[in-house]
Amino acid sequence: MKYLLFFIPLFFSLTVSFAQINQGQSKAQLASSFFRDKEYAKAAPLYLELFETTKMNYYFDNYVNCLVQNGEYDEAEKAIKKQLRKGKNTGLQITLGSVYKQKGDIDKATDAFDEILEKLEKNEGAVISVANDFFNIREYDYAEKTYLRGRQILDDSQLFRSNIAMIYAYTRNYAKMMDEYFLMLKDDENQLPNVEGRINSLLQYDFDNSLRILVKKEILKKIQEDPNRVIYNRFLIWLLVQEQNFEQALNQSIALDRRTKTEETDILNFSKSAAQNNLFDVALKGLDYLSSRKPSISNVEQVQREIVTIEYRKFVSLPQSQRTNSELLLQKFQTILNQSGYTAQNSEFICDYAHFLAFYLNRADRAYGVLDSALNIRELDNVKRSNLKIELADINVFDDNLWGATLIYAQIIDSNKENPIGNDVKLKKAKLGFYLGDIKWAKAQVDALKASTSKLTANDAMELSLLISEYYDMDTIEEPIQLFARGDLLVFQNKDSQAIATYDSVNIKYPGHSLNDRILMRKAQISEKNFQFDNAIALYSDVLENYPASTSADDALYKMALLYELQFKNVEKAQELYKQILLSYPGSIFVSDSRNRYRILRGDIIPVEEMPQPDMDAPAFF
Repeated sequence: MKYLLFFIPLFFSLTVSFAQINQGQSKAQLASSFFRDKEYAKAAPLYLELFETTKMNYYFDNYVNCLVQNGEYDEAEKAIKKQLRKGKNTGLQITLGSVYKQKGDIDKATDAFDEILEKLEKNEGAVISVANDFFNIREYDYAEKTYLRGRQILDDSQLFRSNIAMIYAYTRNYAKMMDEYFLMLKDDENQLPNVEGRINSLLQYDFDNSLRILVKKEILKKIQEDPNRVIYNRFLIWLLVQEQNFEQALNQSIALDRRTKTEETDILNFSKSAAQNNLFDVALKGLDYLSSRKPSISNVEQVQREIVTIEYRKFVSLPQSQRTNSELLLQKFQTILNQSGYTAQNSEFICDYAHFLAFYLNRADRAYGVLDSALNIRELDNVKRSNLKIELADINVFDDNLWGATLIYAQIIDSNKENPIGNDVKLKKAKLGFYLGDIKWAKAQVDALKASTSKLTANDAMELSLLISEYYDMDTIEEPIQLFARGDLLVFQNKDSQAIATYDSVNIKYPGHSLNDRILMRKAQISEKNFQFDNAIALYSDVLENYPASTSADDALYKMALLYELQFKNVEKAQELYKQILLSYPGSIFVSDSRNRYRILRGDIIPVEEMPQPDMDAPAFF
């Protein structure tokens, strides 16, 4: 009974407290709703009541804002002065000056702001706080004056450079912004990444390139004024990379390294970036310089391995008729492995070597031996071991050992149940089932993968699921889609002529079959893969002419537009095709990208984050 008598009042007290909290929340929501609807007269008393209950400055600021928005300047001034009588509050003094200014009393506003500057505390935190208050009401001049006054009273000319530069950025006074950044770098060269980050965020909205041009001009001017300060050269190199002008960036880096002998890491990174953008010759120029540099760099083995990797990527990117140096490339692979051995660090390089042997030199037996040796490396973690096994399974598929590949894929899936590798390999296994003619099983597998966290895996799964749904579920005869699947397998095995013959056999055996639009698409993609762009255009045109209502039509139109834009450089034709997608296929998944590309080709200004990123690679048949 004693405990009960104690808890009953406590229970009622808590109940009342929770009720008050809920009531406060509902009032705040109602006030916010009125404010959003610009019903300031209704929102003001609610915010005032909330402030008086909670003493939270947020509610008072909103109350004053409502009064100002409603033109009740005298009432706002009266409310602020009432609060100021309770004690000094610089933020409220700034708000009062803002009310004067909005009322039209500029002299009073200026006096209020100037008084705040005159009485500024000799404290770095106080200076930042006052400047932020000015900044938040868009009094950028007074925010700048606050920082400059802070430097004066704190007797430190190096303070607040980054803050002042940000104000100049907001007011688009970019020349003065750059002056502050250069002074930052002069004071502390370690600030370069911070400066680059600030500039990069601004360049995202530099739609007319005016800022980029100014920044480059100012950097070049600084280099001329102070040629011995290499931090400005590094700043220029960074800007060139942002422009994706890798060749100039590389030339600048090499010139700088000849002076400092300290730029090898940056040159290596630039070379990798150039390779990622398929600028293989630029990448190799940088790596060749590092490989032969005197004194030798510390990671020369890594650079030599990278050279062979990029030469391999260049080899793969060329049309078959231009792949003339395969034996020389093979020797380079072998030399690197003989020098550095089979190590965990080399596992990705070993995968490339094995793939090159099997898929491009038709030496699958030798590739098996390379991968078997690699899989015996003790230091391999699960990811590296799994990637080596994936390559081994893929080569089994290439070598027509499909059941062996199935077993290896199953092992990989079993050891990667909780990571993306598992899903990627499940898709490979599903496609393998498709190749083997187990169509229903493959459909069940890809349907489960359509929600995969990997966009690429999910898209590939969706494509195969749609293919099976459209052409298999409606057809009582299995042979057509099984022949089509066999054609996909042959494409993966680099047997393009056999694949085309297999696709064509569907129409020979089953004239006018509903798979024909897909067959034309596959043949067009093979043509693209082999740089036969005119033939690809003809095949895509065939799809559009004979199957305009098929699910392949918008895909064909989009790929034609890309070819005209990126390969033939025919801007007018590309524009015409992108516009046709918008008008004829408004529900297409290519509409958004087509609209952006159309606007860019027409000369519209497009936000950087909306810029399309083309993928002209051959389709992933496996």
